[in-house]
Amino acid sequence: MLGSVTPKTIIPADSGNIFAASIGSYLSRADFLFGNLEGALITADMRTVKCSDTSRAAGRCYEFGMPVYNSPALVKMGFSVLNLDNNHSEDYGYNAYSFTQKRLLELNINPLPKKEIQFINYKNKIIAFIPFGYSGNSFDINNIEEANEIVKQTSGKADIIVVSFHGGAEGKNAQHVLKANEKFLGEDRGDVFNFAHSVIDAGADLVLGHGPHVLRGVEFYKNKLIAYSLGNFLTYGNVSISGVSGTSCILDVYIDENSGDFLRGKIIPVIQTPPGIPEYDKNNNGIKIIAGLTSVDFPATRLFFLDSGFIVPNISLLPDYFSFEIRSIPITPPKDKITQIVIPDGLKPEIKIEK
Repeated sequence: MLGSVTPKTIIPADSGNIFAASIGSYLSRADFLFGNLEGALITADMRTVKCSDTSRAAGRCYEFGMPVYNSPALVKMGFSVLNLDNNHSEDYGYNAYSFTQKRLLELNINPLPKKEIQFINYKNKIIAFIPFGYSGNSFDINNIEEANEIVKQTSGKADIIVVSFHGGAEGKNAQHVLKANEKFLGEDRGDVFNFAHSVIDAGADLVLGHGPHVLRGVEFYKNKLIAYSLGNFLTYGNVSISGVSGTSCILDVYIDENSGDFLRGKIIPVIQTPPGIPEYDKNNNGIKIIAGLTSVDFPATRLFFLDSGFIVPNISLLPDYFSFEIRSIPITPPKDKITQIVIPDGLKPEIKIEK
């Protein structure tokens, strides 16, 4: 979120250039840079429509509108696909929602609106991005049977399928994946564990979650990667960034171009500094949090978390040109290890994902 005029007008003074300056160098080498755009791009004449005056005044309902003149910052950061299936994309009504899609296309960024599958031809491969959510206008995260059918139908049209979902409870107490239906503010926001497993069973190659606004664990399932939530990456103003709410990451994901299997990845830790500027976190908190949550929520998952941020399902999957030294540190549970591997410069990721 590149700042917002509501509920309080808090927007960057330099049209968002500060974001590219603070974190852009970590986002610049991806084949695809995916993000969840939480809010609408708006012009000065657009007005909020979602919240009642009572709920807005009580702080129970929020509406986010980003001035359209800040949108070039998305290009400078390198985004190529932006999800619009979330609970804030229509805060300013359908006209703003439609305007946001049009503006992203003008910027050569692929929008991922509700109930629309985006097919992208890249290096002689068709990559499909499928959005799911819990709104009445979404491919419903709670309708597993329909979700499976959508993925199965898409598998005949694409080489690689990336599933995006907006779901799960929100806030600092929502870091764990419950493996049951999660509710927030009376809304059923899905059983994200069952959903993620089901769409992979149906043919998805990578599953990317967002919505909890905190980091969650990652899971290696049937040779595919599931990232359940990558936290608040950029929420300039109007959103709490204290503690775990301001700790996030950029997730590099390397997948096999033929099978879609997860090969390796890297967690680049990010922390937001007031009023919401993403910066590299030298304390590596994002790495520690994701590794810890994964060991608790998915103890059987076969992933090795390296203290440099790399994730591998098997050390043997590292390419031959990797030179490495190994240092093992026991974590909970004791059988798991964090291993440091020194990677040569110049490595380029196939896919880079962030929240």
